[in-house]
Amino acid sequence: MAASGLNAATYDREGRSHISALADYAMHLMEQMKYINEHSFNNFQMKIGLNMGPVVAGVIGARKPQYDIWGNTVNVSSRMDSTGVPDRIQVTTDLYQVLAAKGYV
Repeated sequence: MAASGLNAATYDREGRSHISALADYAMHLMEQMKYINEHSFNNFQMKIGLNMGPVVAGVIGARKPQYDIWGNTVNVSSRMDSTGVPDRIQVTTDLYQVLAAKGYV
């Protein structure tokens, strides 16, 4: 799981560069998987689901604390990943509109 724009330093309300950064990261992951497969004679597959929206973030656990995020935004991304097509990045309509306006295909 990866998230972008979780705090004031990385959240870009007007330019939404944090969304572009997340989309670029997803595309680089896909490119890297292709490279790994070509050079290791494997056929690994990856599915990625991207969504945008509010989340709740925090640290959970007393003995082994871990930072995590929760909320419907995370749940939708997870479902998109689990029901997605292998070797594809699936995005919600809202995210598509933001990315299409920035020239993403």
